[in-house]
Amino acid sequence: MKTEEQTMALSPRARVIHYLRKGLADGIFSSGDRLPSEQKLCRAIQVSRTTVRAALQELEKERFLRSEGRRRFITVSGNAGMNESLFTETVAILDDQSYPEDEASCWGEWEVFYHLSREIVRRNCHIFSFKTNDFTLAKAEQLVRERPLGVVLLHQLGAPSEGIRRLLDDCRTIGIPLVRYEADAQEDPGADVVASDHRQGCARLTRWLIGQGRRRILRYWRLNFPSTERPDWLVRRNQGYEEAVREAGLELLPAIEYNHFDQNRPPLQSDFDCLVYEAMGRLHEYQMRHGPVDAIVCASDGVTFSIAAACRKLGFEPNRDIWIAGYDNNYYNCPDRLFETTLPLVTVDKNNRQLGLSLFDQLMRRRECGPEKPAQQLLLPAELVFPRPVPEWNA
Repeated sequence: MKTEEQTMALSPRARVIHYLRKGLADGIFSSGDRLPSEQKLCRAIQVSRTTVRAALQELEKERFLRSEGRRRFITVSGNAGMNESLFTETVAILDDQSYPEDEASCWGEWEVFYHLSREIVRRNCHIFSFKTNDFTLAKAEQLVRERPLGVVLLHQLGAPSEGIRRLLDDCRTIGIPLVRYEADAQEDPGADVVASDHRQGCARLTRWLIGQGRRRILRYWRLNFPSTERPDWLVRRNQGYEEAVREAGLELLPAIEYNHFDQNRPPLQSDFDCLVYEAMGRLHEYQMRHGPVDAIVCASDGVTFSIAAACRKLGFEPNRDIWIAGYDNNYYNCPDRLFETTLPLVTVDKNNRQLGLSLFDQLMRRRECGPEKPAQQLLLPAELVFPRPVPEWNA
């Protein structure tokens, strides 16, 4: 059971639910007992009457209580109360990724899961993690029956399975809080979304390059993405780039965009060389058609290393003749850094730690306000990071 300090860290509604479940587990209440009045519960737990009523309504939906007029009675046994209490303090996380166990090995999107998990534990709750690739209808039905504290959906690549769709529908129907990370808002109209503000981040990056004298900025979108559909974050980055270029009165250059899915590629020199020669061909053809460029914005930091090597082979000194910008602020852990020493001149930090914390905070806010309030999209601002000193020259 929770300590008094841990209990006070819960939301007011959760404290009411915890108080009654603990009373049942400790033998203070028994199945069939009449519940104390709302006024007595308010004084005992030090919450408002509105909060008590909302908590009691939730317990009635779970069949922990039954009402007879204005009287309420406990309807579950002590063992059932303890089992339900465990799941009402548990966050279910669904994703399709595997993660390292230590913080030092976490980089990129893995940091989001790491800090989300740490925050759940810090707030005295439990974690139940599922993999979306084998999440069946039976698992969805069982999870919904357990009524968890909430559900967080991470890193869903491609269309959701039948089991995931069933889970999302049932969560919306019975009011289990549901939060998604980095998703198209229209995919799940009943889910809150927590995401990095890619439009703001790319606009800020582009404005900085323009402010440093760059005038012909190429977007090099080599995507590590298995779907042929353009991801929502890329749409937003394009919007940010176009916004910054238009306000500066500069030419909107077409982007280089293609898929190269190599998520599990080991760091091999031969594979890196293939990426370099591929980039050489694309950059040479692009500049023959559209003219020279003086800066390249890459889809991620991992792309910048092959771009830097390609620029050098084409006769351009990276970060002098052509400035190279990354995204995600994970250059220090990119495997291709083994083969190219040039770092991106500037990159964008999505603040993955805060994204992980915000996923849990949004889950708790949704639990407080209930399912009646429309789904929200929370966009966190990105920051510029400079992996090396900014050069003095503006060629």
